[in-house]
Amino acid sequence: MTNELKKIECDPMCGFMVRSHDEKELIEIGLEHAKKFHKEIKVNENDLKGMIKAA
Repeated sequence: MTNELKKIECDPMCGFMVRSHDEKELIEIGLEHAKKFHKEIKVNENDLKGMIKAA
């Protein structure tokens, strides 16, 4: 089992990106980012899980 580095990237106009080996951490940080900077967009854990890619 490898502990692959993963990432979540926001819209290119925003420029936000987070990388981690821990998917739970990626989701927590992604949710906090969306809440703080994109109040008009509703994002949940499943949405962010679909955005996770290899870094």
